[in-house]
Amino acid sequence: MSQSNEHALEVSKIIDADKASIFKALTDNNIMEKWFFAGPDGWSATVEADVKTGGSYKIDMHSQEETYSHHGEYKEVIDNEKIVFTWNSQAVSDTVVTITLTDVEGGIEVKLVHDFMPNEEMKTNHTNGWTAILDRLAANI
Repeated sequence: MSQSNEHALEVSKIIDADKASIFKALTDNNIMEKWFFAGPDGWSATVEADVKTGGSYKIDMHSQEETYSHHGEYKEVIDNEKIVFTWNSQAVSDTVVTITLTDVEGGIEVKLVHDFMPNEEMKTNHTNGWTAILDRLAANI
């Protein structure tokens, strides 16, 4: 059965840093734990990621009450340019996230596209989450 991409989402942020620094923050487990969670201050993350084509990851986002687990596989990793991975959680499965780094005026545009959201509600929830995550990424470069 083929999936519809009707509910794909896209968020981006321009970060005043070089591609190598941003890519390191996207691929280093210790740095990822500082920013890879969608909740407010007080949340945390546990990250186990083997960031290479064919590698896998597990990210647990911890609130005071609950842990939200995410896992998947890296489909494509191009140093300092692009990361593509599957995204599976309690809420969604078989979705795909693509992060690209592009030189723009003012820094690097980090663009995140999340394909194959099952419905508009999940698209909205994930848009809010990814926006918060990119804000935290920028603050931890």
